[in-house]
Amino acid sequence: MAGTRERPLTKRGRDTPCIRQVSVFVENRVGVLAGLLGIFDNTDVKTLALTVIQGFDCAIVRFVFNDTDLATRILRQYDYRFSVCELVAVEMPDNSSGEGLARIGKALLSAEIDIRYLYGLITNPLHAAAVVIHVDNPDLASMVLSEENFTLLGESDLR
Repeated sequence: MAGTRERPLTKRGRDTPCIRQVSVFVENRVGVLAGLLGIFDNTDVKTLALTVIQGFDCAIVRFVFNDTDLATRILRQYDYRFSVCELVAVEMPDNSSGEGLARIGKALLSAEIDIRYLYGLITNPLHAAAVVIHVDNPDLASMVLSEENFTLLGESDLR
């Protein structure tokens, strides 16, 4: 059938690889972020990406962890309010021209996929630099980026 996209398969049984983001809702005051980060001290949870969205009296701290399930159990234990959503994680192409983000943007635009936001991801030395992208259609974004020969990362790549 012409025009049908093949779905990339992953070892975890998902149709497309994804990374889960944890958004934690906190008060916007001095020391709150340090306290939040401190609950992961002496655990196996590593923060691989972090961005803070500041409001007047509250903030949203967006995380990507090496172990989302363990991180959310710890957050529940400390009574933090949070939500979880799926992101697409893409290794940056190895080129010196710096056109990787532009190529990602053009590929997603061609499929009319809305990029809501993106930020850098700290990966292990086996992987190139990477970004995580929040899009309106993660499954389609993954298929489009795979077709354009981008390397997608799943949570198993972060452990």
